[in-house]
Amino acid sequence: MFIILIGILFASLHSISGGHIETVSASGCESCSIYLTCKHFTSIIAIIEASFVPGTNASLEVSTPFPIQYPRQCLNHRCSGNNHCSFILNEDCPGAKNYWGEGTLYVKYSCITEDRVVKYCNREIVLPDPNNVGISEGFIRNPGYPRFYGGQSPCRWKIRVPSEQRIQLTIFDISVIVDNPPTEGDCTKDRLEIIDSEILVYSTCHQKEPPKEYLSLSDSLEIVLYSSQRLTPLRGILLHYTAVGCPTPVPPADSYLVYINDTFAAFSCCVGYVFPDTGTKTRQLTCEGSTWSEIMPLPNCEQLEYPSASEPLPKLREIMASELIVPAVIIVTLFILNSMVLFFINRAKKRNEIEHKNEEIGALNSEELSAVVT
Repeated sequence: MFIILIGILFASLHSISGGHIETVSASGCESCSIYLTCKHFTSIIAIIEASFVPGTNASLEVSTPFPIQYPRQCLNHRCSGNNHCSFILNEDCPGAKNYWGEGTLYVKYSCITEDRVVKYCNREIVLPDPNNVGISEGFIRNPGYPRFYGGQSPCRWKIRVPSEQRIQLTIFDISVIVDNPPTEGDCTKDRLEIIDSEILVYSTCHQKEPPKEYLSLSDSLEIVLYSSQRLTPLRGILLHYTAVGCPTPVPPADSYLVYINDTFAAFSCCVGYVFPDTGTKTRQLTCEGSTWSEIMPLPNCEQLEYPSASEPLPKLREIMASELIVPAVIIVTLFILNSMVLFFINRAKKRNEIEHKNEEIGALNSEELSAVVT
């Protein structure tokens, strides 16, 4: 079987202080080898999406001696947690040849540097990350992932966000038992639990397809992995967490918050103050994911200073041009219009007076002429 790399569809790199999360897409036929790799040797693979599109001539045979597995589950087993791997759907996914048939496999995965993964138990995660400005997402994996997990005591993680935000948790991979139980209620020993506001909201021991997502009701979540043995030769868990919504920004000095909702915030400087970087009194922000559209905190408002003869202030001149010159132009225009109106009124009055005098003179001449004739 020769190896064919169908191609990288796209790669987007989110640069982060001290690390990165690189998202990559690749595709290949059902019998081709797709090579998943990360540029950085310390990065690990997390399977985000995997979908199979049957070919036009594919005829699916549903009968298979193997339990049906989704491509993403097979990719987790083969590649998740590693730095690189090759994957052939027909060979690495039991029953795929009979069940999925011919077609194209599309894979989307992330390469995560070690500093973006919490890999030890009993840790508290605070968002945004106090050590990396602007970071409000990351991954959690158990010690030993993807080779083993275990421990006689539960492995716990607690995530906290500002009170205005919530936590989005996605279970990308969970492998804690060999055979999936028929119901969630049968997950009694090795299992994953999500606790929200001290209430157990979710418990499972097998993978969901698509991956299970949970949005917290409060500003904190607790995640617990239970293990019945000291060492279990299964992968364990790989979770993704991110803060949802933007925290209420603190108004800069000499300013106040005008309006705020889930996606928009507006500030205004006090009378006689402006933002020093823009020279304006108002500032508008939009919420983009979990961060505002501008770097926080905003600069403090500064008091306007009138220019001296030797050192004029350019920003003040701009403000005067926009706030003083325009009204002055309007006043001058109105004054000119009024002057023109008065000019035409006076001209009309003079014209009427001349016509009236001419009429009087004509009347007098007529009287004098009559008197001479008589």
